[in-house]
Amino acid sequence: LEYLTDIAVERGLPISINISLGTNGHAHDGSDAASRWIDNELLLPGRAVTVAAGNAGQDSPLASDDLGFVMGRIHTSGRIKAQGLTEDIQWCVIGNGFTDVSENELEIWYPCQDRFSIRVKPPGQGWTREVHANEFIENMQLADGSFISIYNDLYHPTNGLNCLSAYLSPNFNANQIVPIKSGIWQVRIKGEEVRNGEYHAWIERDDPRPLGPIGEQRDLWNFPSFFSQLSNVDDTSISSLACARNVISVGNLDLAIEKVNVTSSQGPTRDKRTKPEVIAPGTNITAAKGFAGPDELWISMTGTSMAAPIVCGVAAQMLEVEPQLTSAQIQGIMVRTSTPLPGTDYEWKNDSGFGVISPQSCVDEAKGIFKKTDLKP
Repeated sequence: LEYLTDIAVERGLPISINISLGTNGHAHDGSDAASRWIDNELLLPGRAVTVAAGNAGQDSPLASDDLGFVMGRIHTSGRIKAQGLTEDIQWCVIGNGFTDVSENELEIWYPCQDRFSIRVKPPGQGWTREVHANEFIENMQLADGSFISIYNDLYHPTNGLNCLSAYLSPNFNANQIVPIKSGIWQVRIKGEEVRNGEYHAWIERDDPRPLGPIGEQRDLWNFPSFFSQLSNVDDTSISSLACARNVISVGNLDLAIEKVNVTSSQGPTRDKRTKPEVIAPGTNITAAKGFAGPDELWISMTGTSMAAPIVCGVAAQMLEVEPQLTSAQIQGIMVRTSTPLPGTDYEWKNDSGFGVISPQSCVDEAKGIFKKTDLKP
């Protein structure tokens, strides 16, 4: 981003940038360092950044052999109603029948007014000790040889919230690699002082991929952990970067059926802002294949990563006709001119935002944004 904006400044040109990547970490309120940096850069006119909303929308299998939901069950939320009460979260490590040797990360964000404690029960083992405010357990070895770290941090420097976090780590130091224990990990949070009690939790992104053999061991994988169907809450799954205030967050429209693709991540942000703003075609999209040989010029893919570049292109067309537009103005025009899906209305929806991007209407609206009429007295 810095490289591209520097080129734009050097040449005196507006710029529209697309970000087709996402992670689930942090508080989903735009306070992470990357989001704050982007928001700051977008205060200047002549700049726009679109961000893919993410592909964590699917919460259940579509067929008996469908594992797409493991990428979608990444959010849970709830409320501890009074001091002394507890909430249990079911955190699943499966590994798809293989050995999961990737670290699994869970963050629980809760208000600064409250004080929670946390403890974890690995599959088939006893509870860890309670971790209270400003306490931590780091790299504690479990009975099977793997490790767990638990932190209970107050007043996070970016937003002042409190954050509980747990990390499950394989053991690579033994003669035989000890993976993360497969099964349901129980995470219990307890209200020690409750004034609000609300919490939100996310599991960090971990795309499934085989690692191949390491030494004598085979079938080693990086594989995502996920919340059980009981614990999963099917909203607020939008990626962290898509929560930045001044970016345009984009969901995936399946144009063939005129519906949001089941995998498209959902808003709102943790602090209740309306992200994504719009949706664009992102299902079975054929596009140029970068870094490919002469026989591999094209690629067809599905995801918000294919939808966001379309909106990025619309923003570029808007900046072409009116280079002084700010990102906030581009957002506003896209929201104003978007088209609701059939059977819906103009109210914001957590998966489709305010509707389908309308490219020509966006450009037409941008042309006249600075034309004012003086109604002389």
